[in-house]
Amino acid sequence: MQTSGPIIHGALGSIGATALQLTTNAAPLNSGVRIKALAGNTNKVYVGLAGVTTSTGYELSAGNDVLVPCKDASTIFVIGSATGQEVRFIAN
Repeated sequence: MQTSGPIIHGALGSIGATALQLTTNAAPLNSGVRIKALAGNTNKVYVGLAGVTTSTGYELSAGNDVLVPCKDASTIFVIGSATGQEVRFIAN
């Protein structure tokens, strides 16, 4: 598989009732960022832009993932319905 542009990846843990920025890496992306809620999560995680809430975000149950088409992964935020949730991400 050949890609152009950077590939960035990471993990974000301790997700809870306060929205957290997925990454501070603002490298320009070609296709977006895939975010996966870890299978061991005990509650849901919600994905969105700054200001995301559990009422407005895209819901991810444990083990589920979503591809968010975007040009900058640092614009994505996550929030949990309970503390201690985790996600992993990869972007290009």
